[in-house]
Amino acid sequence: MTGFAKEIEVGDGYSSKRTKEIFNQNFKDATPDEIEASQKCFDHDRWAEENQKHKIWKPDLLAPVPEGQQGHGVFVVKHSNTITFMCGLWAVVLALTDEAGKRHKYPLWTLGVKTGKRFRCSPSGIRELILDQFDEETYTAWKQLVMSNKEGAYEALASACDWLGHKKKVGLSYISGRSSMQLLTELGIRCERDHAFLYPHYKKMFEEKLLNETKSEYEQWLKQASNEHREMFRQMVANTKRENPRLTEAGARQQVMITLHEMGVMT
Repeated sequence: MTGFAKEIEVGDGYSSKRTKEIFNQNFKDATPDEIEASQKCFDHDRWAEENQKHKIWKPDLLAPVPEGQQGHGVFVVKHSNTITFMCGLWAVVLALTDEAGKRHKYPLWTLGVKTGKRFRCSPSGIRELILDQFDEETYTAWKQLVMSNKEGAYEALASACDWLGHKKKVGLSYISGRSSMQLLTELGIRCERDHAFLYPHYKKMFEEKLLNETKSEYEQWLKQASNEHREMFRQMVANTKRENPRLTEAGARQQVMITLHEMGVMT
């Protein structure tokens, strides 16, 4: 996937919430000619991320997802030519202009994961970086940690799709390798040859995936929660549905779970 225009560090950004709008599948694909034209400004070497040989501290690399809002809420970083959505161990970057400041017809996007105190893309490049400093066991532990936080990826992707929908845009990304294509396909993103498309209507798909991810978490929490917290949860769900009549029971429950994570009640 494309490299970050600016290196994003963990802890940057401000809290952000998605709108309630649902986008239909009515955005046109980039044509083969448009895709080819988009590549004229970027040779493949520049699209592939150059993972700098920064020293990674093992406690930072294998640090679990933070509790509360920091680990479960979406944070945004805005620059003049990029916007980044972060959640948990994942980040989505949208590049809005080229180096000359010309606006992209199709914003260029990339998906990155937390490696130490920075987010990086290119799965194969990250693997090489970790193995260069540690061992296969450490890499496996890091990969398991990241993949156990798929809800972070779905949150960041859904927020990026929400932004694209309001701008009436489709995201376009160059895929740097087979491992990138495999990851994006598993997440439900359409890949064609060496490009991946991020559509506004994917927002609904990612939010549905979030419901599936959080359902088991909710059931596990419910078994251990006190009667007081269970009653508080039910009241909050009822209030959320009353305020947003179009929300399903599952959708209202998901919103309440995010709030409880931020409050430190659900850990």
